[in-house]
Amino acid sequence: MTRVDLAILHEIVRIIQARTKVPERIRIQKRDYHITYLEDHRQRIEEALRRHDTDRLNMLFGQLTSKVKYQLMRRSPSRPKGREQTRVARGRSTSTARAAATSRTAAAARRKRARAR
Repeated sequence: MTRVDLAILHEIVRIIQARTKVPERIRIQKRDYHITYLEDHRQRIEEALRRHDTDRLNMLFGQLTSKVKYQLMRRSPSRPKGREQTRVARGRSTSTARAAATSRTAAAARRKRARAR
């Protein structure tokens, strides 16, 4: 069993004992995992929690390795990417380009006037 597997199992047990709630998602080493419980293991754990049956709960914790599957969830980007961001970037670049073009034409007009004198 790998280190991550053990960490996930320990985290599941810690959350169940602390919150008296069976977790669907957990966070280990800055990564989110989605937890799936096989058969009716989740219901059995919730039932043992409701009854405050520590012996049954410990037995269910012992079976957790074979009754739990987990999947690494995709990270959502911290900043939204897409149309809004590109619009802002385009808006800045076009306004900058316009300003540069205006200053170029103004400079060209000044040069023409200087030549004409």
